[in-house]
Amino acid sequence: MINLEFALRVVVLLGIVGLISFMYWSIGNRTLRFFRLKAPRMWMALFSILLGALTMFLLLTVWVYHGFGYQPDIYRVGNRISNKVALTFDDGPSEEFTLPILDILKELDVPATFFMVGKHVEKYPHVAQRIVEDGHSIGNHTQNHRNLPTLSTRELQKEVMEAAAIILETTGVYPAFVRPPRGMYDDRFRRLATLLGQEIVLWSVSTRDWRYGVTATYIERLVDSQVRGGDIILFHDSGSLVKCEGGDRKATVSSLANVITILRAKGLEIVPLDELLHTAPAETFPQVDRPE
Repeated sequence: MINLEFALRVVVLLGIVGLISFMYWSIGNRTLRFFRLKAPRMWMALFSILLGALTMFLLLTVWVYHGFGYQPDIYRVGNRISNKVALTFDDGPSEEFTLPILDILKELDVPATFFMVGKHVEKYPHVAQRIVEDGHSIGNHTQNHRNLPTLSTRELQKEVMEAAAIILETTGVYPAFVRPPRGMYDDRFRRLATLLGQEIVLWSVSTRDWRYGVTATYIERLVDSQVRGGDIILFHDSGSLVKCEGGDRKATVSSLANVITILRAKGLEIVPLDELLHTAPAETFPQVDRPE
């Protein structure tokens, strides 16, 4: 049976894309008429839909990396005037990739934060336990890695709360942080995170290690060129473009030691996420000038 709340959210999203596409179609037609040009209606419609979808994607990207309005409850970056950075890993744990990552971190004495998927914690409890035993921080990355804004309120609550309970039961540690899958959130998720006492943490630099065919060299060059003080760096130790796991994260493992060397050579200190966030200045409320 179709959930009405879910269906309504999908309809609203498609409606927004449709409205944006219609605006492009209208502007395109007026521009062609002004210059007395002609174009097939089908091509105009397809091009307008493509532009509408691209605009929506760009808006969502800005939403994830910068947000809209005053959002003091969401961390995207640490203190920019410091030389501190934090490493974070999403979608694990997994035996194939998380374990060698832990070995590298231990050998080089580097802290990290692992945002874990509940169903993976159930599947690999010994890996989740080792993360904690090695002194790393843990975060909630939901139970099944679903897009939260499209879920009903009950499903959203279940995704977040079930994962938190499983992580606590398995590791003995309550996740202090939470990160929504793909960085997609809404006000319901923000309110729930506050009630659960979990700080919402996104990222400022993605290594894009989730991409098909990405290489260790690409990740290393990206880190060398983009990372600076205050950055929250995103890696993945499991996951997939479509499924919850099964993606190839060999490039992440292969590049990690060199990435750490690169960061240290840049004069950056890799610190626990908690230290990075709580030494950063809080987001200031925007000042609004009002005439007396």
